[in-house]
Amino acid sequence: MVALAVLGLGLVLAPAVFGMFQRAPLGAEMIRDFKPFMTEERLAGFQGHLAGIDAAVQEIDPLVEARPAIDSPAYATFSDDWPEIHTTMTSLMDDVAANREGYEAVASLPDFRLFPWFFVVPGVVILLLAGYGAVRGLDARWIRWPIAALGIALVVLPFAVGMFDKAPRGAAMMGAFETIETTQNVARIQGYFATMAAGQGAIRLDIAPELARAGVPHPATEELDAEWIRILNDMTPMIGAMSDSVDNYQAVASLSSFRLFPWFFLAPGALLVLIALAPRRNPRKAQP
Repeated sequence: MVALAVLGLGLVLAPAVFGMFQRAPLGAEMIRDFKPFMTEERLAGFQGHLAGIDAAVQEIDPLVEARPAIDSPAYATFSDDWPEIHTTMTSLMDDVAANREGYEAVASLPDFRLFPWFFVVPGVVILLLAGYGAVRGLDARWIRWPIAALGIALVVLPFAVGMFDKAPRGAAMMGAFETIETTQNVARIQGYFATMAAGQGAIRLDIAPELARAGVPHPATEELDAEWIRILNDMTPMIGAMSDSVDNYQAVASLSSFRLFPWFFLAPGALLVLIALAPRRNPRKAQP
């Protein structure tokens, strides 16, 4: 009974000790906010947008250089900044795409808001069983089966939801997002997007009309102009979600590694089974 009480109390207190009641809902919010953007099609679309902008810049730069009459300081600034923006944003999208399966693994686990209760509920049940048995002075035999059943349930849970496969992939995703989901990085990306918007405005208002008047073909630039509203509507919510999720990511990252999650169920479950199966001591044999 004492061993059960200690184990039950540990399960009840664990979520509070690790701050799961505050952090787990933030994790659920982060998973929900990223869901629209973490599809193979959507990520490929982001990468396609960057490739389209790059194609327009590569087309315009030599044309502008060959025509000194085309004067656009706004475009010149954008053209100078574009190599860094292109490299950084492409690397970012590649990193996110590479961890898409890790995101899907975490998203397929039970709702994060339920995780604290996976500890509290069995802990309370164990405490009630141990307390009732101690108060009533009941023989330990009556408690063995419910304790064994509870232990087996905790052991089976991580296997049933695929934690041993999904948790390590989720841990890898969290590690990859460590340099992405920071206030500094998100602010830099927001600055990049403002520069891209200013550059596209210069292309539409200054560069494209001059090239059209000169009769110079510029198909990549025309395609960028035609697609810009869709690009804007596609990428703006993603950047907003990244910004909104910084605090949520930090809260989840401060929890124990996802790799340990299966063992948080397996270890107490195994202890419960061992307690339930422990041989009873016969007091008569202890008498001289």
